[in-house]
Amino acid sequence: MRQIEIEWVQPGITVTADLNEERNPRLADLLWNELLPYNSLQNHALVSGNHLYHLVPHHQLVYTRAEYKEDRTKSPDGTVFLSQLQHLAVKYGPLSEYLPAAPVGHVVPEDVEALRAAGRACWEAAWSSKQVIEVRVRRKGEDVRNFVLPRTAPVDSPAVQKLVEEIHDEVARVWIDPPQEIVAMHEGRIASRAGSYDQYFSTLVFLNGEVRPLGYSALNGLVTMSRTTDISLTDLLRITPMLIKTPAEFLGYTGLNTLWDFTQRVLETLPGVETRDEYFALINALALYANVLNTWNLHFFPWRAGADHAYATV
Repeated sequence: MRQIEIEWVQPGITVTADLNEERNPRLADLLWNELLPYNSLQNHALVSGNHLYHLVPHHQLVYTRAEYKEDRTKSPDGTVFLSQLQHLAVKYGPLSEYLPAAPVGHVVPEDVEALRAAGRACWEAAWSSKQVIEVRVRRKGEDVRNFVLPRTAPVDSPAVQKLVEEIHDEVARVWIDPPQEIVAMHEGRIASRAGSYDQYFSTLVFLNGEVRPLGYSALNGLVTMSRTTDISLTDLLRITPMLIKTPAEFLGYTGLNTLWDFTQRVLETLPGVETRDEYFALINALALYANVLNTWNLHFFPWRAGADHAYATV
């Protein structure tokens, strides 16, 4: 039986999970052979219920299809899932989201209570304290102290490679440490003063509404198409600006200047791209950057406003 450890550094909680080798062998093998070990910023679900998830820094997860999915509301506590949203997720209590998910393992029974404690700590961090919680995932028994953000294979174009490396370095810089642009936005330090009638709460709402689909849908979708379809490079180059320019430009106005700068430079570089590998390297780098910005925004968003919108007691 292959086992992994999931460690939440700041609460000081580690659990062991058995990998399921039967229902999703392709995903289980991917996790074991390609993805581990890694670290990430831990997020807590904000809609589905008692659920933890985090961004996995490997592009293969975006386009590797599951062989089996199930209604996660019926999955036992401790079930570990992998998602094409580039997430590893763990259920630790009741869920309302019945959308199908791909299980790859289960926290061992003796660690489920520790998992629930980790879940409560992560909810407190998301809801109010804003404590940064680092999660580390590794094979059981491995002694991993230094985590390095993986790089994509180098490409022949010097211009493309230079930009990919620059974006990668920025992703590595903010992988566990908060991006100052996100911090500034959540403190109301926005140069454009975006937000009608001199308030910035609505700007934070729109930030969340734009950066999430830019990464998850537009950029990850382009990554998937470049790796799993026969769509031509010409067509990929044609549709890319249509999908990413407008949201990235808006996000630049609201304060994410680095994202908008990278997006403009990617769009300026695309006409000189000659291979699918060059295209993939560029779009994958920008996708991971957009997605890590999303994780930080979800962490810092003032979710305590939800206290004013509690469901009526039945």
